[in-house]
Amino acid sequence: MCCRIGFSYFRIKGKKINTLFFVRHGQASFGEDDYDNLSDLGLKQSVELGKVLAKQKLNFDKAIVGPLKRHIQTFDGIIEGYNANEKIPFSIENGFAENHLMEVTQYFAPKLLQSDSKLIDLYKNYENDNQEKKFFKMFQYIALKWAKSELDLTNTDLESYTDFRSRVKKSLNTIQNSLPESSNVLIVTSGGVISALYGEATQCSPQDIQKQNFAIKNASISEFSCTTERFTLKTFNVSFISKELETYI
Repeated sequence: MCCRIGFSYFRIKGKKINTLFFVRHGQASFGEDDYDNLSDLGLKQSVELGKVLAKQKLNFDKAIVGPLKRHIQTFDGIIEGYNANEKIPFSIENGFAENHLMEVTQYFAPKLLQSDSKLIDLYKNYENDNQEKKFFKMFQYIALKWAKSELDLTNTDLESYTDFRSRVKKSLNTIQNSLPESSNVLIVTSGGVISALYGEATQCSPQDIQKQNFAIKNASISEFSCTTERFTLKTFNVSFISKELETYI
């Protein structure tokens, strides 16, 4: 077995396991009209991560990128920082799009502020804070209700928690069944997807999954090993960029 700053290669019965390096996108434009767009800091985070990967001489057989603009921008930044002689082949995986939590929150927040006493109290507690902090606290509260299937999504186009988990699981199964042995795969996606995969590997509760979701740093790496039969967490939410560049939103 050989290891590099937490990046590791594992063997079972004489053969290597596929290793999946899930990267959360760089800082997006939270609170702006277009959230799905990296901030200047998010772009810088992505490039710095690429430089770290190059310095550690970690080679990838392929990359898989979520379909959102912030996923693609992050991957482009990593490639810029990596500065490899040969481009890493990549494909877009629609199943690794982020969940609908932002849309769920925007839809349900006004309704719940008329009827949900806990959210009303939370709103009042943060009434004097800036809009971003107040919205984030509401976002966390509604996210847990969504994960516990306590919101009525009837007559909406919003994705349920169950459907989201099924979508991510289906994409993971496709990867598990299609990779050749001993592949190192870079996957760029969002925190919701990575926390859902954390749940697949650990079988923890929806509450714990949401707790992990809000703790995942931008441009961090979570490492999983997999075969067609096994999916195992190795490292989670590890940041390799400088401390002054670390963010969570």
